[in-house]
Amino acid sequence: MILWLLQQTLLLSLVCSILLLSHSRLQKYLGAHKTYALWMLLPLILLSSLLVNYLPTQLFPVQSEQIAYYSVKAGKVISQSESSWYSQILISAWLIGFSCMTFALFLQSAYLRTLLQTAIKVKGLASYLPTYSHPKVHSPMLIGIISPKIILPTDFVSLSPLKQRAIIAHEQYHHKRLDLFCNLLAYGILAAFWFNPLFWLAYKRFRNDQELACDAKVTATLDTAEKIVYSKMLLTYSQQANHGLLHTHYGNKHILKERIMQMKTHQKGQSGLAVIGLTVALGLSSLLLNQQVLAGDDKNQDIHPVIRIEPTYPAAAVEANQNGFVVMKFDITPAGEVNNIKVIKSSPTAVFDASAIKALKQWRYSESKMGAKGSLVQLDFVVEAPANGIEKIQVSSK
Repeated sequence: MILWLLQQTLLLSLVCSILLLSHSRLQKYLGAHKTYALWMLLPLILLSSLLVNYLPTQLFPVQSEQIAYYSVKAGKVISQSESSWYSQILISAWLIGFSCMTFALFLQSAYLRTLLQTAIKVKGLASYLPTYSHPKVHSPMLIGIISPKIILPTDFVSLSPLKQRAIIAHEQYHHKRLDLFCNLLAYGILAAFWFNPLFWLAYKRFRNDQELACDAKVTATLDTAEKIVYSKMLLTYSQQANHGLLHTHYGNKHILKERIMQMKTHQKGQSGLAVIGLTVALGLSSLLLNQQVLAGDDKNQDIHPVIRIEPTYPAAAVEANQNGFVVMKFDITPAGEVNNIKVIKSSPTAVFDASAIKALKQWRYSESKMGAKGSLVQLDFVVEAPANGIEKIQVSSK
């Protein structure tokens, strides 16, 4: 898990850096809509990573026909686990951070449900979404992924019809573009990579680009006078607006100047084909990035046991001073677990089989991308120690 997070944070950090550093140029040449669409690259990279890591495991498992021998002193458990103390600390720290992020999301969800329960429904507005007002709401916002609603300040009804239409259109466009779902997805990525400061900057920029794209859509057909009115509404509702995890924020004082300046420039129209083409290009790029990382990962070339449990020498064989061996074929999962064990040869027949299988089931191998199929191991049961230079597992009667 930690290895995958570190691998992906390198790729995503590279993408975030490019998007953040080139943001002004992207806005200038691509416009607000396509710049906002570029953030889709992050979830596409993660999706492609899952596909690249999962599909080869199912379709192209590593075949291993080389038999392995080990030399182990009797009665001891060999443990070379890669889960060292510091990796356990990292996992614990990540879980604490992820849990805190999840808890913050839960708290805001509970707050919005409580807010909606005490909100007053507003009728007579030109909105296809249910609209409510609440005295604690200081800026219009859209809430509810499954059942979307618009919550407005109590003074909204006193605004002119032009101002009301502009604000409602802004929030409805958030809904049409599935921005609440995108926000939840973006927050999920942030929660998984909370330890990377670059992701916090990227998340903030993503949310700001979301509002800029909505402004560009709503003001595309407005004349100069109407844009001035729209700017005044932004100024009014940006003074006390709160940044929300589960709702949009019409008023955003941090990018107020950027939003107003955008209205003075001609925004390129949103082309459906262009956005689709851009999405496909981003998806292919993310697949290539993850395939290159996978190609450079040689973990499957060094699958080795990290925990070996030694078999118990059967009592009857000890009494008979009987030696023997068991050759077993088995599979190794990407997590390093052993399954599909089969005895392909043993001598004497069935004397040591049960003990050998029981021990092998408890073996653990190093994690790998694809695991391995058809691995072979021979366990030698000897009452006396083997000759020097022979590397085998010795199972003594002691």
